[in-house]
Amino acid sequence: MTQSHDTGVDSSGVPGDTIAEMYANRALATPNAPAYMTRRNGDWQTLTWQQAYEKSSDIAHGLVAIGAKVGDKIALMGGTREEWTLCDLGLVLAGGITVPIYPSSLKETVAYILKDSESSFVFIEDKKQLDKLLSIRAEIPHIKQVILWDGHAESDPKVDEWVIPLRELCDRGRAHRLTQPQALPDIRKQMTPATIATIIYTSGTTGNPKGVVQSHASFCMGSRYGVTALPVRRTDRQLLFLPLAHSFAKTLSMVAVHVGFCTAYSGIDTILEYVGQVKPSFMAGVPRIYEKVYAGFLSKAKQGGAVKWALVQWAIEVGVKASREIQAGRQPGGLLAIQWKLADKLVFSKLRERFGGKLKWFVSGSAPLSRELAEFFHAAGMLILEGYGLTETNSFTSVNRIDSYKFGTVGKPLHPELKVKIAADGEILTKGVTNLTGYYKLPDATAEAIDAEGWFHTGDIGEIDSDGFIKITDRKKDLIKTSGGKYVAPQMIENQLKLDPIISQAVVIGDNRKYITALVALNQDVAKQTITDGGQTPPSDAKAIGSHPLVEARLEAKKKEVNSKLGSWEQVKYIKVLPRELTEQDGELTPSMKVKRKVVIERYRDLIESMYQGKEKADKD
Repeated sequence: MTQSHDTGVDSSGVPGDTIAEMYANRALATPNAPAYMTRRNGDWQTLTWQQAYEKSSDIAHGLVAIGAKVGDKIALMGGTREEWTLCDLGLVLAGGITVPIYPSSLKETVAYILKDSESSFVFIEDKKQLDKLLSIRAEIPHIKQVILWDGHAESDPKVDEWVIPLRELCDRGRAHRLTQPQALPDIRKQMTPATIATIIYTSGTTGNPKGVVQSHASFCMGSRYGVTALPVRRTDRQLLFLPLAHSFAKTLSMVAVHVGFCTAYSGIDTILEYVGQVKPSFMAGVPRIYEKVYAGFLSKAKQGGAVKWALVQWAIEVGVKASREIQAGRQPGGLLAIQWKLADKLVFSKLRERFGGKLKWFVSGSAPLSRELAEFFHAAGMLILEGYGLTETNSFTSVNRIDSYKFGTVGKPLHPELKVKIAADGEILTKGVTNLTGYYKLPDATAEAIDAEGWFHTGDIGEIDSDGFIKITDRKKDLIKTSGGKYVAPQMIENQLKLDPIISQAVVIGDNRKYITALVALNQDVAKQTITDGGQTPPSDAKAIGSHPLVEARLEAKKKEVNSKLGSWEQVKYIKVLPRELTEQDGELTPSMKVKRKVVIERYRDLIESMYQGKEKADKD
């Protein structure tokens, strides 16, 4: 099976120096082309670009009608759905500044963001989010109006005055458009590339979130840079499930406007169901999604019996050999080519069908992707293009190309105008129009992050190889320094551990310690199956499952396998099983699923100490 990829781009996208101008030009350029797909009442419904623009215009006119002014901050809080994008684009047409908020955010975080951003209006999804706002209403007197996507609050007349349904806002907008048809064109003339488009609050692993200020130029130029690196076409379709409060999802939405391809929406829980129906040509995600697909694939294969498991293992072995040939610039030949074609027919083609059969490539970002995962999907005919960026760099600084990639790296800079260099201490620095203009109302933090020459200090440690590919080692603040003075990159070790489907999450420990240890959360279904496969009955208690000899033996085997690839100072000496998975609700993960290491270390201090107390002394004896 020969892998080939279409690198052509059918157009450079529509022009526009602001998001509002770009959106208006898109509706004029391809009015009848599909823009958005949403699953409603069991059927997929499609909006064209003209229909989408009209709906956003109704929202924009409605905002103007209820008193929104150019430069007002307007918050959005809801799930990944069509309404978010239409409201986001609508408030931009009205001259507003988007302030996205994760729907999972605690009420204290919501109150902080609304107060710090000085938002005047809020779009929210449903009663759950409304209840959150009502509980902090006394703290946010500056919120003039709440616009509710689903339903209406009917219990209190005062609430009814404060809250209006989206449909009512759109009705007011249509009436306003009849009397003031030039309102939006006049607003567009007031905006420039330097106008603030959004203030995105970083979720952060410590302290209050910081508002990252991004301009219209950041999104418009970033979209143009993107199409020079990735082969997106107007006829493509993406399945979007990332939280729209995340900068990566926002960027993907803007690229869609620029290029004109169609976006279908999904929640995290419906990805595998919807992907087969939507049949996307590309998808963007985070490593956690690919890890789950990989773990599920292996678990299902094992449950299929010894013959099926042996076939899958053989197919992966053959596929990885073929992948490495392609990575080396050669096409698999001879017996390997025959074997790979057979492996594809018997195993990999079925996996591709689960993704709709039309998927050409993935994009992965937000966290490091292991080489094993990259090679597995590559062997299966689905290339994962790992990229790199932060909220502060508009989520997209570099990316691997379909015709120029290196697994284990995050590719080359997105465009020659985006500059990347490595500081003397190994920190990655970036410069370009897609960088933040600053942190909102935080001049000291801005001065600390952006030096006098305009370089943004990312906080990531990395290197650039002789071919120009960037490799991320770790977060600067996450690097572990053992008591022996050796530096250890925890994410790399964690990713290796998670390649075993039994390990759902991993947190490596060892700062100022003599040796490295790890906390892991188990995939309970895989752990139970491990016990069953060993001829025993799984306990009903999660703690007992975690301490079962067969589970401990599997974890020990994985630890030894990972350690065989590490330097002596990096090797994991002990592993302890967490009582449950880490969650955002319990304050252990950020909304973008990053581990809050300090929280985890403090919360599970006793478990961690059990891996060191007495054992360090024993090692000295």
